[in-house]
Amino acid sequence: MWKIRKFLLVSMMFVVVFSYSISVNAMVNRLAEDEVQFTFISLPDGEALLITTGRGKEILVNTGSENSEEHLQKQLEEELESAELDMLIITSNEGDTCGNANYVLKNYKVGKVIHSSDDLDCLGSDWESEEIQKWEDRGLYELSPGLFFRVLKGEKVNRMSLYIQFGKSALFFMSEGSREIENVIRDFPVEVEMIKVPEYAVKNYPSGELLQELDPHLAIIYNLKESKLHDGLLERLNESWIDVYHLKKVGTIKIVCNLSDYEIKK
Repeated sequence: MWKIRKFLLVSMMFVVVFSYSISVNAMVNRLAEDEVQFTFISLPDGEALLITTGRGKEILVNTGSENSEEHLQKQLEEELESAELDMLIITSNEGDTCGNANYVLKNYKVGKVIHSSDDLDCLGSDWESEEIQKWEDRGLYELSPGLFFRVLKGEKVNRMSLYIQFGKSALFFMSEGSREIENVIRDFPVEVEMIKVPEYAVKNYPSGELLQELDPHLAIIYNLKESKLHDGLLERLNESWIDVYHLKKVGTIKIVCNLSDYEIKK
């Protein structure tokens, strides 16, 4: 009898370990080594972007507002295979981008916190991180092989927009809508496939001239509670043959990039 029980116990342990291994491996092998996934997280209020690389890096850009804590928690639980983030990037210290930073830092092991502001009050104080790094204007940073971030600042010096490139695909993560930031962007004459519309599309930016220069294929609009989209901007985006993804309507969007192309996965 004891031998039978021992056999069954060992068999059950093998099944559990094997099943766990398959589950974890499925997550790890979801992306090839030369792929990067951008997950634009749909929140009721604020913005958050999770960047996952095929080399195992997990990078969270912004955390949404405090009103979105439960939604962010659920999304991260679904996307992350462990309670670990390699990096947390905060593009501004305002509530819609930094509202849940303290929650993330308390509940996840974060390897590095990246910011560009002199004010870190939104991060709180009851947390630990191996490293804090301040990014400089016009700085170029490689966070994973082939994954580059260029920092651009305009009128609002405590906000940083990010030009993110992997292979032939690029995302302009605009944090500010103004003439000043558009003039800065023109100093870097590039084309992008994706653009994150600044300030929740409540202002009339990006301009038609900038859209013509950047020539994006698609635009992402996050949701800000009790805000109204700018009609003129929406009309301009449609007239420019840009596919618009308003996350309030379509939900979380995933875009997988390889070295030569990208694919949208809803």
